[in-house]
Amino acid sequence: MADAPDLGYDDVKRGAAPAGTPPGASDVPADPGLPAVALRLVTTYDDRTRRVDIALAGEESVAIEDGEATPFPTARLWPVVRALLPPVGSLTADPEGRPATDPRRPGPTFAADCRAFVALATVVDEAVSVRTWLATDDDLWSVAPQPDGSNDISLAPDGAVADLLVWDVTAALESLVHRHEQRAS
Repeated sequence: MADAPDLGYDDVKRGAAPAGTPPGASDVPADPGLPAVALRLVTTYDDRTRRVDIALAGEESVAIEDGEATPFPTARLWPVVRALLPPVGSLTADPEGRPATDPRRPGPTFAADCRAFVALATVVDEAVSVRTWLATDDDLWSVAPQPDGSNDISLAPDGAVADLLVWDVTAALESLVHRHEQRAS
């Protein structure tokens, strides 16, 4: 997407910690030649909103919240993200790869019943994918913007956050590999 807004990930996309990260706060080596996938996780739960930026670069990645950088092995991405999510079972469920089959729509008390909000943006180069979920005590709902400006709210299966995180990061990494192969040929 050539028209995608800059979300402040220019450094992260090159493998460096985001701008504004305190010097020495990250043990992840910044290699300007190493492309990275950037994630931004925003959650709201119990009247508290959190924003965490995650830079995936090679075997070691970093999560940055409130200026504090925490390195972690890239292979542990889902456990790291799960620990950052609100403690709602449908949000933190392990990936199952199953679509929701219940065509139910939200009821009249849906807004009052929502306990948690999660938005997860995956950024590679100029491409941005944003996924959004709302959780009630009993259900997980996916929110998808529509071309007319409305939102489609549909039931999502437990584990959908993990499934789509894996899907989006895999697609982003495949894009980087494809770009690297094109440059090499």
